[in-house]
Amino acid sequence: MTDSEGHLLRRYNALVGVIDQLIVTLNGAGEVVDVNVGSMDWLDASKMLSRTFSTLFTDELSQKVSAQFDAALSSHEPQPLQLTLKPEHSLHWREIGLLEVQTWDSQLIAVSATELLWVARNVTESRKLEQKVSHQAQRDPLTGAYNRRSLMTILNQSVAQAHRYDWVCSFLLIDIDDFSGINDEYGWDAGDQVLQSFVTALHGFQRTADFFARYSDDRFVMFLPETNREQARLASERVRRLVEGIEIPFQTGNLKYTVCIGSSTLRDIEDTPETMLRRAEEHLFIAKQSGSNRIEGEAD
Repeated sequence: MTDSEGHLLRRYNALVGVIDQLIVTLNGAGEVVDVNVGSMDWLDASKMLSRTFSTLFTDELSQKVSAQFDAALSSHEPQPLQLTLKPEHSLHWREIGLLEVQTWDSQLIAVSATELLWVARNVTESRKLEQKVSHQAQRDPLTGAYNRRSLMTILNQSVAQAHRYDWVCSFLLIDIDDFSGINDEYGWDAGDQVLQSFVTALHGFQRTADFFARYSDDRFVMFLPETNREQARLASERVRRLVEGIEIPFQTGNLKYTVCIGSSTLRDIEDTPETMLRRAEEHLFIAKQSGSNRIEGEAD
């Protein structure tokens, strides 16, 4: 080794020693020749040496890693790959020291025709945070139901799909009767309990394919795929009866409440989520004008 090569090697080792990423050096055959564990100090580097790198993974991931290896050598471009490793499914990694589920952002970089670097960064916590933020952005914080933003996204996708495949679908627009009166008479905490009890009941009622969301303060929408006008009426009546039977223990006695429901069903190719919601609102208005604890739907 020349002085220049020795100087470069010492510089490389110094840089590798201070970064927190896992760096695995591979030869042209894909065998592990060196490992810098970075911040992954749980990893036993000695148990990785001389192994064929791709064989450390499950069959599915092994194929991806092998394809990444070939692409890095042929293109001379870094090949990104995100991996989620579970100890119960990744026996080789568990042997090396993996004790909990981890998600890594990785790249395989061809340094030459006979040497590659696999660089991995643990992004488990940031992915968990992203999922939490995403979940919070889609859900109503009080009830846990999906919010209006999520609802409109789903409705646009679902109605477009119904048009494409000539399917039928319906909406239920559900309004809690005299919700402001409940707040005035029993307090805001009671109003919150009403909303939470209602959402819990509807989550137990809905089918797997149904989508349920909070539309406004005291209004909710349930999207019902593969549901015609008559089935929407029957679903409305079942929801009405379900809510009618709810009792919330309260200081002055059990609190009961009711709902009014307006339904609408997809008509033709010109129908949109907005026009369907508008008709459901019109039917809800008729139901509420007739009193409380009522349903109204479209005529055949």
